[in-house]
Amino acid sequence: MADLRGAFLGVGKIYLEDLDDPKGLIQIGNCNSLNYEATPQEIEEQDYTTPGGGLDASVQRITAVNVNYNARHFKAENMARALYGNATSVAAGTVTGEAKKAWPGALLVLDHPGATNVVITPAAGGAALVLNTDYTLNAAGFPEFTEEGAVTTAGMDVEIDYSYAKHVTIQALVKSGKRYRMVFVGLNEARSGKPVIVEVFRVNHSPASLGFIGDEFQGMEFTAKCEKDPTKTGTGVSQYLVIKDVD
Repeated sequence: MADLRGAFLGVGKIYLEDLDDPKGLIQIGNCNSLNYEATPQEIEEQDYTTPGGGLDASVQRITAVNVNYNARHFKAENMARALYGNATSVAAGTVTGEAKKAWPGALLVLDHPGATNVVITPAAGGAALVLNTDYTLNAAGFPEFTEEGAVTTAGMDVEIDYSYAKHVTIQALVKSGKRYRMVFVGLNEARSGKPVIVEVFRVNHSPASLGFIGDEFQGMEFTAKCEKDPTKTGTGVSQYLVIKDVD
C-alpha cells in the first residue's frame, strides 16, 4: 500500500514524567518549537593504494540523539528543570516578629513575597514605622525605606509582622541529573490534524536560560539527550524512542 504521508505542519503538546518520582505524564505548557536531532560520528578509511587519495571505506554512527524545545510557559516545574532546582508550593500565611536589618534608602527582602498588613517596629522598642513616610511597599510587598524616614542608622534592627500570599519557591542547583520520560502528542495540520506520537523513554536535560526582561515574550530553550532504556527489549525494538504516525 502506498504511503500517502507528505508535508508536515505540526502543533501539539509535550508531556514529561519524572522517572525518579513518577506521578504520570504532566503537560509542560505551550512550546513554539520541538526538534529531534541525531549527532553523527563519521569513521573514514582513506585509500592509500593509488596516487590522489580517495575514500576506501566509511562508517556512519549515531553518537547521540538530542531533543530541543522552547518552553513558553513559565510554570514552576519548567523553571525548576531549567536550573536543576526543586519547586515547592507555599500556602498563604502570617509572620510575627521577623527579624531584619534596615538601611536608609534600601530595599528589605522579606522571607515571603506578596506581603500585606505590614507592621514594622524597631527591635529596640518604640513606635511602629509609618507607611509612605518611613517606607513604601513595592509590588512584591517588600518595604523600601526612605532616606529621610525613621531609619537613620545603617543596619537598624527591626521586627516585621505581615501576611503573605500563596506562592512557589524554587531552590536552584539542588537536583541535577534527573531523568524524564517524554511524550509528544502532535497533530499534522497538513494532513487534516492526523495525530503523531513521539515517545522518548529516557531523557537527561541540560540547564536552560531564563529571561525575565525583554520586549518580547520570553521562553526557555531546553536541550535533552536521549539515553538508553534497558527495559525495552526484543528484536527491532528501540531502546531510545518510538514514533507512531496515524494513517
